Amino acid sequence: MATKLVSIMMPAYNAEKYIKEAIESVLAQTYLDWELIIVNDGSTDRTPEIISTYRDPRIGVLHQTNSGEAAARNLALAHMSGAWVAFLDADDLFFPGHLAQAMNYLEQHPGRDAVYTDGFHIDPLGKRLQTLSSRRRGPFEGRIYEEVVRASDVFGPPMCTVLRHSIIVEHNLKFDERIVIGPDWDFLTHYADLANFGYLDLQSCLYRVHETNITVQVDQEKRAAYLAICRENAIKMPSFKQCSDQIRADVFYDLLINLAGIAPERQAKITQWDEFLQLPVAEQGRLYRLMASKAILKGNFQSEIAVWLQRARELAPADQRSTWLLRLFKLSPGICQIFLQTRSKLTTQETQYASPLGDVFTKSTIK
Repeated sequence: MATKLVSIMMPAYNAEKYIKEAIESVLAQTYLDWELIIVNDGSTDRTPEIISTYRDPRIGVLHQTNSGEAAARNLALAHMSGAWVAFLDADDLFFPGHLAQAMNYLEQHPGRDAVYTDGFHIDPLGKRLQTLSSRRRGPFEGRIYEEVVRASDVFGPPMCTVLRHSIIVEHNLKFDERIVIGPDWDFLTHYADLANFGYLDLQSCLYRVHETNITVQVDQEKRAAYLAICRENAIKMPSFKQCSDQIRADVFYDLLINLAGIAPERQAKITQWDEFLQLPVAEQGRLYRLMASKAILKGNFQSEIAVWLQRARELAPADQRSTWLLRLFKLSPGICQIFLQTRSKLTTQETQYASPLGDVFTKSTIK
């Protein structure tokens, strides 16, 4: 690998509207030691034609049948020769100093394996809306694995990150091609388990929000299903067992309660995993009660509800809510549902997995 070369991956699917601007933002970089690997993911518009007009030898183009973002990123990874990996989607932009500032930071901090920066959300016309950092926790530095496992709001879009390539190669890290929403989060979770991160307080990139963003297009049920895979992958990582009780409880809460669209048989199987059984017993009981409450509110899975509430009573006998819910459910599932509905007409968890970009812009901004 070239020691200072930055390899930039750019998946592109039907990106004719914005890809020229994205490529031009790479050509405008003040840091010159880069290669741009564009993966045309089976585009049916003018994307291949636009790409073909560029003759800069630092730009490489790969073509595949339409296979999705994760597959495109994996193809790009397989052809990268740089010591560092950067990300830029075909509708987003780097500021001219993005790579120079990131590489300067990494050279001054040789113990860091990665750096991430700030940036802006922009609308289809390029108007700045909010900073990326306004929708994040942190910033965090060092080994930030637990924070990345906890939720996807450490980085946001991956274009703000620059990663050491050798870690990816040595550990054969790949993007999970089953995941449509969240493959970057899943990948960065695995990377964060192996790396030392730095943060650069600099707005260096622009993330475009528009009606064809995959995060806008995918409906809530499918979004939850993809994010459930991210959660399950994280739980099965060896380092997950070393996370704090609170982090592990938060992850299982997200999987079993927030992402409760998964089938009850799958929920039941997850509660038999060693990782679940290693949670504090009272926390296991709480999660069983919340699973049952969520199912009652939805009017589903009635055969499992009594079992879950009974298990909650056994694991957390001090929690009287499980006892009262079980009694009320056995008396009348309908009355139990009405009781819970009056306490919470619509919880924030039930809307959590609508598009995370929905409040960044109004429909009138989408052209």
